[in-house]
Amino acid sequence: MSEQNVDRLRRWITAFNARDIEAMIELCDPNVEFHSAFAAVGGASYHGHAGMRKWHHDLEETWGAEIRLEPEMHFDLGEDILSFYMYYGRGQQSGAEVAMPATSVVRWRDDRIIYVKVYMQRDAALSDLGVSEDELQPITP
Repeated sequence: MSEQNVDRLRRWITAFNARDIEAMIELCDPNVEFHSAFAAVGGASYHGHAGMRKWHHDLEETWGAEIRLEPEMHFDLGEDILSFYMYYGRGQQSGAEVAMPATSVVRWRDDRIIYVKVYMQRDAALSDLGVSEDELQPITP
C-alpha cells in the first residue's frame, strides 16, 4: 500500500461525511464491489458506480443525512487497507441516536477502490483476513 492510497481513503471518508457520492465514486473503479453492513437491514452488496449510487440512496433511506464516519486506525495489508471506525447516526425511522463500531477492508488497484467490505464485528474481518490485531502496525487516520 502506498501513502497515496491512505490519502485517497481519507478523501473518501471526507466525501462520505459530506454526503458527496460523486466525489466518492471518483475514487472507485467502474467495477467496484461494495459490501455494506449499514445501508440495509442485514447488509447488502452493490456493484459498479450505479451500485454505489444505490448504496448511497439506501444508506440515506436508513440513516438520513446524519450518519458520519470517524476512523480510529488504518492498517497496511499490502493491496488492502484494514480500518477500524465508529459510525455515528440517527435511525431514520426510530430517531434513535447510535454509535456503532465497524471495520472495513478496502482493496486498491491502479489508484482506485475495487473492493470494500464493511463488518459489524472486528473479529470477523480479522478472521477473514487471517491476521490478528497484535501483528498489525497502525497508521494514524
